[in-house]
Amino acid sequence: MNLEQKVVKTEVVFKGQYVKTEVQTVLLPDGRQATREIVSPPDAVGILAIDESSKVYLVRQYRPAIKRVTIEIPAGIIDGDENPLETADRECQEEIGMKPWSLKPLCSFYHSVGFSTGKIQIVLAEKLIPVKDPHVDPDEFLEITTLEFGDLYQTVMKGEIVDSKTIVATLWYHQMKVR
Repeated sequence: MNLEQKVVKTEVVFKGQYVKTEVQTVLLPDGRQATREIVSPPDAVGILAIDESSKVYLVRQYRPAIKRVTIEIPAGIIDGDENPLETADRECQEEIGMKPWSLKPLCSFYHSVGFSTGKIQIVLAEKLIPVKDPHVDPDEFLEITTLEFGDLYQTVMKGEIVDSKTIVATLWYHQMKVR
């Protein structure tokens, strides 16, 4: 069965600094039309930063969309023609004050395929060296925290971490380690 929905009309209903929202009219496989609301944020990178003693560097920050403080892996938007590893290097230095000497792509995923085009690349950052003067974005208020990887994994499994990139990165890395 052909499941593809063909876009016949697109209307941009919002364009902000971070996201664009479109209403698309689509032709369904049975010939009827329907509307779809599509949100397009920029692609991003999440960094699982682990030191030689298995300590994971995380950030605590307030997230207005869910009205709470979360614990997350460092992350950031891929700027312009930057590749994901360059973004991971930059964000590690900015958010946790560490320069990674080893960066490896782990996986990538779309964070909400039902309505969003946003894609996140998860990168493993190792061999971390402290940065003397980290550059922090002026509108970001972060608190750096660390957890031993086993404790992070247990925290994820208890449902205490709600951030999708942190959950995916933790489970992916755990699976790599048990193989």
